[in-house]
Formats: sequence, C-alpha cells, structure tokens
Amino acid sequence: HGEARRLATMGFEIQEPLQPFMGRKERRRSSAGKLFLGDHCDLRNDAEVQKLMAKHGEPPLVLFSCEVLKINRRGEAVPRTLLVCANSIFLLDADARRGARRKIPLRSLASLRMSEMSDNFLAMVCPAEYDMLVVCGRKTELVVVLREAHRCAMVELGMGGGDREGRDGRSVDAAGRADVGLRVELSNRFTYKAGANVAKAVTFTRAGDGEVDTEVADIVVSSP
Repeated sequence: HGEARRLATMGFEIQEPLQPFMGRKERRRSSAGKLFLGDHCDLRNDAEVQKLMAKHGEPPLVLFSCEVLKINRRGEAVPRTLLVCANSIFLLDADARRGARRKIPLRSLASLRMSEMSDNFLAMVCPAEYDMLVVCGRKTELVVVLREAHRCAMVELGMGGGDREGRDGRSVDAAGRADVGLRVELSNRFTYKAGANVAKAVTFTRAGDGEVDTEVADIVVSSP
C-alpha cells in the first residue's frame, strides 16, 4: 500500500520527467508547463467507476484518467475515457463510464511504442491479445504512470523491481533475475496489432509548416 500511495501522489513530486526515452523524444510546446495531476476526469469521485473497479478487484485508487481517442481496427478515432488502476488499464465509454470497453492487465503489457516527434499517439503492446493505439494529450504523463504502475505490478508478482545490480551491471531483482521493465520503443514508423487478424503501420512525417502528419494504414501481406 505504501508503494501505491507514493504512486498516487507522484504527479506532485515530478515537475519535469527526465526518463531515458525523453532524450530522443520531442516534446510538444504545450506540454512543457503541464502539471501532472493524475486523475484528470475526477473518477475517484465517480460512484459508477468505483463500483466498476471494485467488481474487477481493484483497490479504490485512480492512478491516471484522461479523455483519449481510441483508434479502432477500421482506423476511426473513437472518444473514450482511459483509466489506469493499480493492476489494470480500463477503456471506458466517454460519456456513461459505466462499462469497460476493454481491460488490460498491467502485467500483460510488453512495451509502449511512439514516434520521436511531438505528437500524441501511443501504442500499448499486448502480445497475449491485440494492441491498443490511442491519441492522448497527456501522453508524457501517461507513459510515466504506466511504466511505474507496471513496475509495481511486476514487483507484486516477484518479478523485476531493480533491487540491485547484477555482475553485468544490469538491474536485477531480489532473486537475481533481470529486471522486467516496460520498454519504450521510439520510431517514426511502427506497427501494431489492431485486431486478431489486423496489423497496421503508423507513419509520422514532418510537414512543411513544422507540424507532424500521421498516417495509420493497413499492412498488406503479399501472397507468396
């Protein structure tokens, strides 16, 4: 519970997150002065959301909430509410918030994918099922929360945590196993699994006015 309480107040402790991935990742001008507040939709005071969390065995702790656009398998942007709890990520209806459109256990996340440019696209990679691509105006904060929440979830399972260094200098857990951290993969073209049999590529290019153009397209597999 102490770890959860520290994470719950993390937004007030971090003024300028300098995670390793930030060395290559551009930041939007609008994000430079944002204060990390965590629960931007005030879901901790939403009775229906609290019932939903209790139903799924989550403690009454909202680590992060924000309005996002979820890119569906047809490439359409659908408004949703993203909720990060101690053990899971929930994608809720933007208005009702009474039902979970999707639940992703934090421990099932393998990596996060995004471009090196100043855009709001983020892919959450889930090898056990299909991935999720969202557009989030608070992406930097979301990445920080997901990485820390994932670390805490893995520690609960006895995996990762970075308690000490191994002989090769890499972070290891108490049992001597390599630390299992949530990777952030940066590329101006990445792929993700949008459905059971649907793969898409996201390509980012710099436009003449300096803005970032984003294209989400199906990956066509040629017949042998």
